[in-house]
Amino acid sequence: MEKSSYRVWLWLGLVVFLLAGCGPRRAASSESPAPETPVSRSIKVRVVQAERGTLSTMRTTGATLSPVRESQVGATASGKVLEVRVAEGSRVAQGQVVLRLDPANAQTALRNAELALQQAQVNLERAQRSTSGSLAPLQASLESAQANLQVAERRYVEGQQLFKAGAISQVELTGLEAAYNQARAAFDNARENLARTQRASSEDLALLRLQVQQAQNQLAQARRAVADTEVRAPFAGVVVEIFVNPGEFVSAGQRAFRLADTSQLEATFRLPPEEAATLPLGTRVEVLYGGNNYPATLRKSSKVPGTDRLVELTAQVEGSLPPGASVQVRYSLSLAQGSLLPAGALRTEGRNTYVFVVQDNKAVRTPVRVLGDTGTRVAVEGVNGPVVFPVPSSLSDGDAVEVVQ
Repeated sequence: MEKSSYRVWLWLGLVVFLLAGCGPRRAASSESPAPETPVSRSIKVRVVQAERGTLSTMRTTGATLSPVRESQVGATASGKVLEVRVAEGSRVAQGQVVLRLDPANAQTALRNAELALQQAQVNLERAQRSTSGSLAPLQASLESAQANLQVAERRYVEGQQLFKAGAISQVELTGLEAAYNQARAAFDNARENLARTQRASSEDLALLRLQVQQAQNQLAQARRAVADTEVRAPFAGVVVEIFVNPGEFVSAGQRAFRLADTSQLEATFRLPPEEAATLPLGTRVEVLYGGNNYPATLRKSSKVPGTDRLVELTAQVEGSLPPGASVQVRYSLSLAQGSLLPAGALRTEGRNTYVFVVQDNKAVRTPVRVLGDTGTRVAVEGVNGPVVFPVPSSLSDGDAVEVVQ
């Protein structure tokens, strides 16, 4: 009985102790938490202004340098090559002798032409002297016949007057008339002889003068043939290649050496037709070689694509560069006109491209159409005003934004 009472009191004491320890916690847990006050969120962004303009980019392509003027110089005479006076790669002046041919045959022809001219001149001079000697008597005979005609005519006229006056008879008048007719016939005959001789002499002299002129032409031709045995540079430049050697026989017109004017070079390159169309003649480009930039001007364009579907263009280079060198041509290419933006301002979703435009402190998703892209810059259509760039990854359409510098 005493043990059971003791246990009851022990359990009661334990319960009281537990109730005393739990009372404050229950009171504290019964208090409801205070409601939180909502705070508006604003994303700080930077913006760029979309401005109208032309989107351009710099591009490069390979090119080969070649002289603006180059010539395959041929021999203008036939003969054996006696000597080559310059080496390949040598610079020569205009008119400088590059190689000599054997002039023996040409010099013999020259001497023969000189003799032929002398002979023709002697023949002409002899004929002129002979003509002068043969015409002098005929001229004197004509003058004498003319004087006799004048005397006979005067006597006949006087006889007619005397006959009318009855001072002479009909027989005497008839004699005067016969003398006049005879003198007139003699004059006509002398005049015809002189004219015939003059015509013959003139034709002979004309033929001889033609022979002299022909001999002069042959002499000039022979002199040119001698000069042609020296093959000269038609313009100043560099002898790029020599095609003949001493001792070889060359024919007239056979190429002898290649000459290039390296003072002016041109770069030839090829571009797609759509790019070539944006580069009119006179466009300035740059030639890159050896770490240096050389200005150049576009001078020629084939306009029509070749078999490789590319258009050939040629630019004249300013500066001293080696012919045949491989270079790079850098040119500015206009891609499109539109609103210019950094490429990073664009966002895509499926096939749609858009940007965020700031309007009334909010980010407004605005669709755009891309007109051109350089990789770092784009030209678009459909946007004006400030555009968010760079674009925060958490930015969404309608978010409140604060533009910062």
